[in-house]
Amino acid sequence: MFASSIAGTLWLWWLHSGTFRLLRGIYHRFRDAWLRSLTRSLLLRSGRVQELYRDGLAGRTLRGLLRWASGILGKLMARFGRINAGGLNYRLWKKWGAPSSLLKYRVLFPLFVALMYICPHDYWNNLYGLAGALGFLVLYLGVCAARGREPMDPTALGLPFLLFGCALVLSLTFSRAFSDSVRVLLLFFAALLLCYLGAAYVRDRDSLMTLLGFLYAAVMITALYALAQRVIGVKVSASLTDLDNNKGVPGRVYASLDNPNNFAEFLVLFTPLAAVWAVNVKAKFRNLPLNFFLCCALVVPALAMLMTYSRSGWISIVIAAGILLWFGEKRVLPLLALAAVLAVPLLPQSIMTRLSTLFVGHHDSSSSFRMRLWVGVLMMLMDHGVTGIGLGPGSFAALYPYYARKEAKVGPVHSHNVWFELLLELGIAGLFSFLWFFLRTLRKTGCGLGASRCPLRRLSLAACLAGIVGVSFAFLVEYVWYYPRILFAFFLCCGFAIGLAQGRDGDFEGLPAAE
Repeated sequence: MFASSIAGTLWLWWLHSGTFRLLRGIYHRFRDAWLRSLTRSLLLRSGRVQELYRDGLAGRTLRGLLRWASGILGKLMARFGRINAGGLNYRLWKKWGAPSSLLKYRVLFPLFVALMYICPHDYWNNLYGLAGALGFLVLYLGVCAARGREPMDPTALGLPFLLFGCALVLSLTFSRAFSDSVRVLLLFFAALLLCYLGAAYVRDRDSLMTLLGFLYAAVMITALYALAQRVIGVKVSASLTDLDNNKGVPGRVYASLDNPNNFAEFLVLFTPLAAVWAVNVKAKFRNLPLNFFLCCALVVPALAMLMTYSRSGWISIVIAAGILLWFGEKRVLPLLALAAVLAVPLLPQSIMTRLSTLFVGHHDSSSSFRMRLWVGVLMMLMDHGVTGIGLGPGSFAALYPYYARKEAKVGPVHSHNVWFELLLELGIAGLFSFLWFFLRTLRKTGCGLGASRCPLRRLSLAACLAGIVGVSFAFLVEYVWYYPRILFAFFLCCGFAIGLAQGRDGDFEGLPAAE
C-alpha cells in the first residue's frame, strides 16, 4: 500500500537518486575512517579508574551496604509473612493484591515516573519526588531480597557519580543560606536515587517497553493539556516574553509544569523515548499496525513544543530529533531537512516573530538581561569559584546583589546557565565531577550504541543520547535544574542510558521476563 502511494513513490525515487548515492558514499568514507581511528579505540577502552573503584574499598562498601539493607528487608518481609500467614491480611492480599499487575514493582515505578509529570504544578510538592525515590529504593531492595537477586552494583554509575554526590554534601560547608542549601541537597539526593533506580529498572525487553509506554502516556497527556490551554487561552506574561519584540505572540503554554521552558525541556528529554515505544509496539488496530497511529499521534507533542514558544526548546528538540534519526533512519534526514526549510514560509506569523528574536541580539530583553547577569556572575566566580557558595537560591540571593550590574539587579534567582551554576554553588569539585559524569554517560551510551545489534536496545540508547545532548543545549542559556521535576527527569534519563548500556542484547530480544 505504501509503495504504491505518492509518498512511497517519492521515497523510492529518493533511494535511487544520485544525490542519495553521493551522500551515502560520503557517509561511508567518514564512517570507515572513524572505525579505524585512534579516538574511537581510546573511547572504547575500559577505564582503569573504574576498575579500581569497583574493586576498591569504596565500591565494596557501597555494595555491602545495599546487600545489608536488602537482607534486612528480606528478613522483615519473611517475618511479616509468617505473622500474617492464614490471617485476614494474607487472604485479602491473595485475593486482591497478588493477582493485580498494578501492584508489581515493574508497573509501579514507571507509573510513578509518569504521574510525576502528569500531576499539575499547583498540586505538586517536591517532597513527593523525595518520598517516591526513597520508597522505591526500599521497594526495589525488597523485591531483590524476595527473588534472591542482588541489587544492581552502584559502582556501575561510575566514580564521578559518587564524587558528585560528595561535592553536593561538601557544599554545605560553604553555604550562605544553610537551611535552603539542605532543602536543595535533598532534591539532588532524590535525583541521584532516581538515576540509580532508573539504571536498575531497564534490565530486559519487558521492563523497557513498560517504561517507554508510561513515558509515551506522560508525553501525550501533558501535550494534550498544553493544547487545551491554547484553546482556553493563556495570558501573555511580560516576565516570559519581551512584549516589544514579540508582538502577536500569544501566551506560552506550560501544561502541568510551572514554566513553558520547563515543559519544553521535559518534551526534549522524554519525547525521543516515547517515539521508540510508538515504533516498537507490535499490536494491531482493525488489521492496521497500531504503531502507525501511535507515531502519527506524536504530532501532538510537536505542536505543544511549538506552542511553548521556547527558543532554546526548539533548538534542543531539533538536535534531539537529528540524533535519534541519525541512529534510527539516517536516510530520511536530508528529506526532512529540505521539508523543514520549505515549511518555514508556512509557519504562523507568531512563530516567525519568535524565531526572528534569535537574531536581534541586545535588542531582546531576555538576551540582554542574561548578558548583564552573566557579567555579575563571572565577578562572583572570581571570588568564590574555587569553593562555591552553597546550593540553592538563598545563597545566590545573599551574595549576588554585591556583584550585580545595575540593569540586572532585580529578579534573578540563579545564573541562567547550568555550568555557571555548578561552579558557583559547588565550586571546582562539583563542576569537575559532574562534567566527568556527564561525559562518561555520553561515552557509555555511545559505546553501547556502537556494540548493540538489537534494534530496540539500540534505538532506546539513541533516544537517551538524543534527550541528554538535546537538553544540554539549554544548559547554556537556562538553569534547567531550578525546577526539580526537570532535575529528576535529567538524572532519570541518564540512569536509563547507563542501565541500557550495561545490558546485553539478548535481554532485550527475548520473551518478556516472568514477574
